[in-house]
Amino acid sequence: MAEPEPRLVRRAQSGEVAALSQLIVEQQGYVYSIALSLLRHPEDAADLTQDAFVRLCQAIGTYRGETRFTTWLYRLVVNLGLDRLRRRGRSKEAELDEETIELTDLDPMVDPSLRIDRQETAERVRAALETLPTAYRLALTLYYFKELQYEEIAQVLGLPLNTVKAHIRRGRLALAQRLSVMDFQEA
Repeated sequence: MAEPEPRLVRRAQSGEVAALSQLIVEQQGYVYSIALSLLRHPEDAADLTQDAFVRLCQAIGTYRGETRFTTWLYRLVVNLGLDRLRRRGRSKEAELDEETIELTDLDPMVDPSLRIDRQETAERVRAALETLPTAYRLALTLYYFKELQYEEIAQVLGLPLNTVKAHIRRGRLALAQRLSVMDFQEA
C-alpha cells in the first residue's frame, strides 16, 4: 500500500472534507484487506472497514506523524478488529485470510506437480498457523506476509519490541513443531 501524501493527511486533519474523502478512498482497499485477514468473512470485514473509517474520522487529529500513516492506520484497524473478536468471545480470535499465504507460482511453465506440492504446502502452513495463539499468529503474519520490521510490528500491536521478538521466535518454534506433527501423522 502506498503511503498517502503528508500534505493530504494534514489537510484531512485540519477538517477539509474533500481531503478526508480522498484519504478514505485511497486507503479503502488496504483497510479492507487488514479486516479480512483478521475476521476472514467478507461481511464482517466490510463492517470492520466501515467502523475503521468512522474511527479514522474521529481520531485523525491524534495522528502525530511519528510513524508512517499506514502503520498508524493498520494499528487502528487491528485494535478495532481484536476488540470485536473479544466481544464475541471467540476462542480462535484471528484467522488468516487464505490469500495471505499464496505460495503457488502462476507461471504456466512451472511443473504442474511442483505447483500441486506448493499448494499442499501452503494449505499445511495455513492449517498450522490457525492453531497458533493469536499473539504469535499476528506477529508472524505481520513479519512474513505484511513484511513489517520488528519496530513497526511493536507499534502496530502496541507491544514492547522484545515482546514482539519473543512472539515471533516462539511462533516460529510452535509452527515448526505443528508442521512436524502433521508430517508424522501423514506418514
